[in-house]
Amino acid sequence: MDYSANIDGAKAYGYELNISRRHAVEVCRAVRGMNLEKAKKFLEDVIDKKRFVEFKKHNKQIPHRTGGKPGRYPVKAAKTILKLLENAENNAEERGMGDNLVVRHIAAHKGRTYKRLASKGRWKQSDMETTNIEVVLTES
Repeated sequence: MDYSANIDGAKAYGYELNISRRHAVEVCRAVRGMNLEKAKKFLEDVIDKKRFVEFKKHNKQIPHRTGGKPGRYPVKAAKTILKLLENAENNAEERGMGDNLVVRHIAAHKGRTYKRLASKGRWKQSDMETTNIEVVLTES
């Protein structure tokens, strides 16, 4: 599903990423609409656990942080989305876009689910769910 097909700008896609879809949805929601430099700084702060990502949808049993809002530090998802933003920034440079870039569209969707065997030689199988992420940057 490509929701960004009719938006002009620099695009980047991540297919079948091994990250939590719930965390990816919340990080994408937090970054959407931000200036690119501000979004990269925010994600670096999340990776360093200086700032938290406010969880609005998937917030059952999540403790409140300073500021009175439920949140977490999804480091793995933040690292992956930061790489995607850098890829989209490089694509913008190739297209000759300016320096004032904004995250116009960013979304996380369900990826492919595949089986994997349990550890230590057990016969049990478990499902491995993946996540697809799409990013579009435009000039403001």
